[in-house]
Order: sequence, then C-alpha cells, then structure tokens
Amino acid sequence: MKITDMVTDLENQIARSTRPWMRIVAAIILFGGTGALIWWQVTSPVQIQKRNAKASAQFGEALQKAGIQTQAEPSK
Repeated sequence: MKITDMVTDLENQIARSTRPWMRIVAAIILFGGTGALIWWQVTSPVQIQKRNAKASAQFGEALQKAGIQTQAEPSK
C-alpha cells in the first residue's frame, strides 16, 4: 500500500468520524488561539520597547543629519 493511499484512507476515516459542529469548534479554537498569540506578541512590553528604541534611534539620526544637536547618551 502506498503512503498516499494510507493518507487518503486516514483522511476519509477522520472525515467520517467528525461532525460539522466539531469542525466548527476546532476552527474557532484554532483562530482564537492564533489571534490570542498575535495579540500577545503585538502588545508585549518587550516588543513595544524594541519598537520605541528603534524609532528613537531613527529620530536621533534624522536630527543629526539636519544639523540639530542631540544628547550624546540617553538621560538616566
């Protein structure tokens, strides 16, 4: 028996044994979990600090190119 035949048979067994509401619940769980992970990553304090640091560095470079004096180091 070929592997593709085995995969097809397994898929058919799974499809026969699941009900439509089970598939809908599984999709909701997968989309909800993915959404939660994305939201967690976007609102993570570490990620926000990285974005702020990058934006600050770019702003400082732009000021220097324009000839405006800036601090040598961040204030403490």
